[in-house]
Amino acid sequence: MEFSEVIQGFAERFGIEAPEIVDESAAFDADGMPFFIMRTAKEGESEYLVVAADLGEPPPERMEKLYEALLDAGHAFAGAGGGVFARNPADGHIWLQLREAYASIDVESAIDKVKALGEAAVNWRDIIREYREGSSIPGVQMSGGLPDDGTGAESPPGLVMV
Repeated sequence: MEFSEVIQGFAERFGIEAPEIVDESAAFDADGMPFFIMRTAKEGESEYLVVAADLGEPPPERMEKLYEALLDAGHAFAGAGGGVFARNPADGHIWLQLREAYASIDVESAIDKVKALGEAAVNWRDIIREYREGSSIPGVQMSGGLPDDGTGAESPPGLVMV
């Protein structure tokens, strides 16, 4: 599977212009949020497809509660083979990231994984905004996110706070 096939297939499925591929990575914007798709490999090691979304800066006044919610959701994500949350030490932004062994996926499953992570990222970005606005969000629930991709298939779930 060529990396360009994943990028082109994702762009076609969602009716967006395919982003430029630079050094086996591509960046695009979805719903005002930066996303990155990369093909990574260290010399002599396996290759991975990495998908990452910048969820933005957490609200400083409620950071402890938000981090607790992210850790709770991360525990559920890990059990379901989903992404992981991370904090970029350079700017303090929260990221949602997924890493899949490149050899274990085909173009369609790669596109599905990008879509699922994207849906979860959009949901979490909105949750972070709600925390910033002072909403009380007590638990974790499964839900969908991105608009229909035109295939008629059900939208894969993502974790959202309710």
